[in-house]
Amino acid sequence: MPKVLVADDSPLIRRVLRQVLAGSLPCDVLEADDGVAALALARSEHPVVAVLDIQMPNMSGLEVCAQLKADEATQDICVLILTGNGSDDVHGYALSIGADGFYEKPLGTREVAQRVREVLAARS
Repeated sequence: MPKVLVADDSPLIRRVLRQVLAGSLPCDVLEADDGVAALALARSEHPVVAVLDIQMPNMSGLEVCAQLKADEATQDICVLILTGNGSDDVHGYALSIGADGFYEKPLGTREVAQRVREVLAARS
């Protein structure tokens, strides 16, 4: 079964995403509450998709994205960025470092689930 990584320091956001993704898609949902844990999980579990919050302890979602995309072993992971700061600068920077999608909070869980569904379908 394909794996999806959800990394956010908010337990509520992780729980909502887990319920939406696991309830509607055939996937295993992995969770991380900070950037360092997210990067380690992505490297060890190689999920198809990583949904990363920008503001996390120890390492931001943008830093995790940049490291995943710079590493040949993980650059194929689809990275979706979540943020409460939807400024054009942040959006542009996220895309410039390789993010595959950008979503603003309050969380549009349907949009994220739809994008994950598309990625899983394309890679199966």
